[in-house]
Amino acid sequence: RTFRFRVPDSKTVPRIYPEAPDFQMMPAVLATGYFVALAEWACIELIKPHLDWPGEQSLGTHVDLSHTAATPPGLTVEIRTRLESVAERRPA
Repeated sequence: RTFRFRVPDSKTVPRIYPEAPDFQMMPAVLATGYFVALAEWACIELIKPHLDWPGEQSLGTHVDLSHTAATPPGLTVEIRTRLESVAERRPA
């Protein structure tokens, strides 16, 4: 499944931690931190049909992704997700 998101100015490197001066000197492109959160959002959208959402949820415990190009505001990011299995449910 493909998840698409148009990058706004608010998700760029200088905006991720405004109190960090070094980030303010970096280019206004999609911040990797926001990219990780975007991947999490894409995964939530993928698994929601398999859950009694929002009563049932899932947590990510490992992230393995590639951020292959700088993405300035206005461009669209595509995240491809794949659900490989649904395991036995565990109580919280």
